[in-house]
Amino acid sequence: MIVPSNDVDLANGLLARLRPFETYCAGSVVPPGYESYCRILHPAEGDHGTLVTWDTIAAWAGRVYHPAMQFEAIATPRPNFGASPAPWDGQMPWNLPIDHVTTLVNRLKPYTQHPDQMWYLVWEGYGERARLLAERPQRRYVVYRGDLGDLKHFYEWPRRHPADYWFPQDQAWCVASDVDLCWTYVGGTQRCIEAILSCAEPEAVPVDLDQGLTVDSDLVNRLSPEEKSRWS
Repeated sequence: MIVPSNDVDLANGLLARLRPFETYCAGSVVPPGYESYCRILHPAEGDHGTLVTWDTIAAWAGRVYHPAMQFEAIATPRPNFGASPAPWDGQMPWNLPIDHVTTLVNRLKPYTQHPDQMWYLVWEGYGERARLLAERPQRRYVVYRGDLGDLKHFYEWPRRHPADYWFPQDQAWCVASDVDLCWTYVGGTQRCIEAILSCAEPEAVPVDLDQGLTVDSDLVNRLSPEEKSRWS
């Protein structure tokens, strides 16, 4: 069962490892110190609620699919591409679907000794309230305790807001995202990350902590100022 916690020391210790917020890189979202990292790409939505991968969208737009890609860049068609109907609804991806979360949980569970001692951090901007909050620059979080199986409750009505951070007591791995991102980071051991990357779902790519967060950080699929303005 998920319960609110006023014990914020462990969470604040993890957040203190982050690089400065204004560096706008992966290391400003997911804590440095892990052996390996990956980036889980939230799927876009197609007709009738179907899920559409970034790989599919990049192929439609004639863009290069690579680990440091940005969604706006791979979803903007190059000349002579994108003539056929778009494979998704044209919107930025939202949260990671619960089925993908369940798969991720199953992959992560063997790599911690404490799946029954989980910490969940939920951004206060979702309307969460608590007496004590975990903090990093520009963000504050309500802290919850529970076990790994409780994660699904953050996706159920009336909550419907995922945890931005979730990690076990031993911090053997950490899952991290942000309200402004359409992907999720995972840090862990090499074997743990390889287990995630080997899955067909969720769609995931390797990442290093220097990788940027903005559309300009995609140096392969560069957009003109006019093309970028379509996403603002």
